[in-house]
Amino acid sequence: MTGKSGKPPSPRDGEAVYLVNQSSNTCLSVTEGSSPDDAVVAMAPFSGALSQQWLRAGGQWLWGANPALCLVPVDGTDDVGLGDANASSVSWSYDEASRIVVGSDALDVPLEEPRTRVILSPANDDVTQKWTIDLVSPEEPEYLINESSKTCLGVRKGSTPSDAYVGTLHGNGLEQQQWFFVGDTWQWGGNRSYCLGPDYDNRTVILEDTSTSASVWYMDDEQRLRIGEYAIDVPLTAPRTRVGLFKASDAIHQKWWRFSELKASLEGVEPPVYPFDGSDETTYNQEIHRGIINALSPKTEPLPHPRDVPTFPGTVDLETPRVTRKVTLDLSVLGQNRNFRMTVPKDWQATDLYVAEGDICQVILPETLTTDQALQITVRIGAYTDTLNPHSSNIENKKYKRMPVVSEVFDVFPGVNDIRSQYGGNLIFMYTEGEHFTVDVDVKNVVEAPYFRYGVTSAEDWETIKTRAAPHAVLESDKCVVVVPSSAVQELTDPDQLMARYDEVLAMESYAAGFDETEAPPRGKYWLINDIQIGAGSAHSGFPAMFSRGSYDLANPDIPYSWVIWHELGHNHQQGPFWCKAYGNESSVNLFSLYIQEQLFNADRLEDMDGYVTAADKVDGGMTFDEGDVWDKLVFLMEIKFAFPDKGWEMFRQLYKATRALSDDEAHDITGSHQSQIDHAYKNLSKSAGYDLVLTYDRWGLELSEEAKQEIQQLGLEKAPGDLSHRPPSRKN
Repeated sequence: MTGKSGKPPSPRDGEAVYLVNQSSNTCLSVTEGSSPDDAVVAMAPFSGALSQQWLRAGGQWLWGANPALCLVPVDGTDDVGLGDANASSVSWSYDEASRIVVGSDALDVPLEEPRTRVILSPANDDVTQKWTIDLVSPEEPEYLINESSKTCLGVRKGSTPSDAYVGTLHGNGLEQQQWFFVGDTWQWGGNRSYCLGPDYDNRTVILEDTSTSASVWYMDDEQRLRIGEYAIDVPLTAPRTRVGLFKASDAIHQKWWRFSELKASLEGVEPPVYPFDGSDETTYNQEIHRGIINALSPKTEPLPHPRDVPTFPGTVDLETPRVTRKVTLDLSVLGQNRNFRMTVPKDWQATDLYVAEGDICQVILPETLTTDQALQITVRIGAYTDTLNPHSSNIENKKYKRMPVVSEVFDVFPGVNDIRSQYGGNLIFMYTEGEHFTVDVDVKNVVEAPYFRYGVTSAEDWETIKTRAAPHAVLESDKCVVVVPSSAVQELTDPDQLMARYDEVLAMESYAAGFDETEAPPRGKYWLINDIQIGAGSAHSGFPAMFSRGSYDLANPDIPYSWVIWHELGHNHQQGPFWCKAYGNESSVNLFSLYIQEQLFNADRLEDMDGYVTAADKVDGGMTFDEGDVWDKLVFLMEIKFAFPDKGWEMFRQLYKATRALSDDEAHDITGSHQSQIDHAYKNLSKSAGYDLVLTYDRWGLELSEEAKQEIQQLGLEKAPGDLSHRPPSRKN
């Protein structure tokens, strides 16, 4: 409390303030009682207590200790007291003479000792009627972090009970994510005259007036944010920005961390030294908490917990120039025009920019954008999205080589967005469906990264660009984006060849999945990322597809022509729950690998390993499909391909097409039944072959439903032989 003279700006609604008389240098307070019937409003020396705090709400002064009550004149006297804020029509103003006025009267502190009394007197120029409004020294806001999504409860858009949308936001210390727990209410940091309330009809939460709120919230022993028998929930449905209000359960998506408790839990705890043991769940949890605390801490202060960036993703020298750039964000086409029943690319836009660890960059969106448009845009820093945990197959019984999380996502709004990355990484813009538009944004305090655009960047320019001082480089073509360590591109002299090969392979993947000029593949680009430690295996599919740097160098010109690329991108094209899973995900995916190997090299891995003969001999010996290994199951499918050479790969292309053509109801029914998946492929392969394949299914002990067999029999197709085995000469020495 400063007690300085002069008239500061009037407070915003919801801000907590002290009302300090300039003559007595004491605070307007409730010195006794707590209700309209017994409260005594008087002057008292500053103590910082809630009883001395007031909240502006339109023309009312709400009492800080109970915002349901407000400052009112006492009828028939010149005193002031407390009244019901909901019923009060009193409107106070803070005028140019620094008086707190109602009608023609102003709050006055008479000169008579001990100067504890405050009254209403006709407004005049006496110093006893002049007041300073001091903002309450900001108490530390609370953030509520969902343990499942690792995002914060906040107001995504709007600012009043009539238009606010309460959901989740990525932690960035914004006031939209801040809450203050007063009594039983969670007051919103954006305007403390509003607080969190339930909407039972719509099973969600809303903002409501603090002064009239009867909501009683509590955090139970299971870390659930409760009101009665209900708990705030973050449903698992992507993009996980919605919150629900459901009956309390043990689900992790109903559990919440409090920022203050996370901070307290790390006091005096030393940071880990990498690598550390994969079984050390305590250290793992502490590292997750350090990341959350860093993200939510004030950007005006150093990071509370410096990260192990030198290990990964790497550091940027302080002397490396920071630049300002204008970037055109292209949201003119979003999403997919249909359900492709496969893993489709997401709407990510690469840049040639890198945010250095610890730097605060600015992403400036035009003020003309609506909040809804801005919320279609999120900023990702770092493409290495694998989050490691104690149950990751590459962690169990092993070690963490890098931090569990090394990529961050930030929500942005119209205007200036200050973003601090604790890890550093390539700057990526991500889009969700909504309006279609393009917009220019300014990006400040970033570093230029090595960046190659196939068909645009010249070989001469590349020799200069690849020396840029950022830890990771981006290589982009029409079909994919590849992110590798910058060190990996220093010897890359022909990036055109590399990216042409990636595009060639992706075109083959699309063709094998049944796409052609009559049916376009999903729009968007696949992303392939090198990381020093990924969650599972030496590589895995998904978006982005991840590859261990120790096993595969994505900048090596030979790598697009390798089995691992064909295999992982094949997984992205698979129709897993519709038929591929029933025939073995790890088996059926290699139809893509074998097709591409045949097209590029006229080779066949199964022949090289005598896989066809080995599997056929096993079946002759009584092995069933379910008893076969991953290669045996692939042989079953390839036997059909070789048995009908005039149809060949086209049979599987037609199976993919037919699966995409299913109605939603048909597709849903198939995914719920293993037998339906077996039948679906049998029926479509038989139709494409022009032969009933029932006998080869019998030979392999692969059961078909009577309904499926009857359907094909009614077509009058000749039965293919049961033994379709393909027995090429052995290639083994």
